[in-house]
Amino acid sequence: MRGLICRIACCSLVIPSVFAAKLPGQTVTTRVDSARHEVVIEAGPFDIPAEDPEMLMEMKMGQMAMHHDEEVQVFRFDWPVDGMGRGFRLELHDKTGGPLPTALLHHLIAINFDRRQFAYAATERLFGAGREAHEAALPGTLAVPLDLGQRLGFYVAWHNETGHDVTGATLRIVMNWVPRKAAARYTAVMPVYLDVNNDVGGDNTFDIPPGKSSKSFEFQAPVGGSLIAISGHLHDYGAALRLEDAETDKVLVRLEGKRDADGKILGVAQKFFLFRPIRLRDGHRYRVVAEYDSPLDHTLEKGAMGNIDGVFAPDSPSRWPAIDPNDPTFRKDIESLRVVVPSTDANGGKKIRTEVFNYGERASNRIF
Repeated sequence: MRGLICRIACCSLVIPSVFAAKLPGQTVTTRVDSARHEVVIEAGPFDIPAEDPEMLMEMKMGQMAMHHDEEVQVFRFDWPVDGMGRGFRLELHDKTGGPLPTALLHHLIAINFDRRQFAYAATERLFGAGREAHEAALPGTLAVPLDLGQRLGFYVAWHNETGHDVTGATLRIVMNWVPRKAAARYTAVMPVYLDVNNDVGGDNTFDIPPGKSSKSFEFQAPVGGSLIAISGHLHDYGAALRLEDAETDKVLVRLEGKRDADGKILGVAQKFFLFRPIRLRDGHRYRVVAEYDSPLDHTLEKGAMGNIDGVFAPDSPSRWPAIDPNDPTFRKDIESLRVVVPSTDANGGKKIRTEVFNYGERASNRIF
């Protein structure tokens, strides 16, 4: 079992990381390997500049947390097969086709523009990968429903500590799928993302004061179902994440943060409930909590994140919340996800521009 397909990484940058510099003719392509049941998505070329050594040192010493406000650039593609997603892996190649270390990738977030999130009026974050995990596969007979032609995309940010710039890199995403005709043998599951400080379309970081502290967020489940697997994301000095019943204060699950002797985060525990899943009831209130314990004598501004990522099997897929493209929160999310559009200048040269995704293209209430 290689992890969770819904490892949704942070959507705001709080360590030295950069979105790839724009290059002429940056494109995304897809191809299908039917024999292997793989969809291969390639994007590039990317330039990945080296990080500033002094800034890296300050980060490692806990003196600063860097927030990045550059525009997110989303690479769009249509899902090319009629089948369900089972997992993914990431590969990075240099301009000659040779392998590059995937540690250059700070995070990648995959987006489903045709499905809404569980708790937020925002587009579904289909899966995510960070520096600690570049592949994931769902266990057993679990799979995420995807329709032929469903509108997907992704964005990336980089973290280059090699000391030298990388030019002309190609990113490859390999997604495993099962044909629709085999769907009856699989249980449909959805990614669930719960953040203690989620500002849809904005920044989800928060300050860490000295000593012990916590931050929480309450939500109402829009549909009942079973939480089958769960993990999460914390930053340095993160102690734990909790999912609680907000109406009884009962702790449903606690995920310990794995830290080194200095409190720097190494990872967050994963838990699986294949045989005794955690039940979430339709209309019931729940709470997600992030615990921090900082040894610093000063507040680390925007140094924290706290989110729980889960694999969720809804009782009634037809009741999954539908997209309302006119919802102000949903529009804010869409406007923050600028889609890369290759174009040609007056002299015939290749370039790129970005534009807001258009929900007038066709009906947007696709659920299952």
